[in-house]
Amino acid sequence: MALTLSPAHEAARQEAARLPALQVSYARLIATPGDAVVQLFEGAPDTGTLIAELAMPADVVTLDAENVRIQTTAAIEGQVTTAGTADNARILDGAGAWWADATVSDDNGAGDIKLQDNALQAGAFARITSATFQG
Repeated sequence: MALTLSPAHEAARQEAARLPALQVSYARLIATPGDAVVQLFEGAPDTGTLIAELAMPADVVTLDAENVRIQTTAAIEGQVTTAGTADNARILDGAGAWWADATVSDDNGAGDIKLQDNALQAGAFARITSATFQG
């Protein structure tokens, strides 16, 4: 017979694994040779319209072990190439590989990535005011 864990035991194991998993995610996000990149999309990353790409340097990303999350510590800006309303993002790690997809909103919304304004105009600058990736 296989070992069967109680629900409380299983929950405790999953909670204990969160921080080590987040540490691996953080290390991958800030991996060299370059900066991570946030690609802002109107629609889903695989089928939507790419609006802007913003570099996310390692020095503005931190691992908050106490709250089990990765977050930015400063605003990030980049020029908008195509007008649209950003509602999703694809994050590429420092090596240019797909790291994760995230939701986007303005500062008042519930997105993982918050923009000063998510209605963007070509030639203007997009400003990420915060990004939080819960572990």
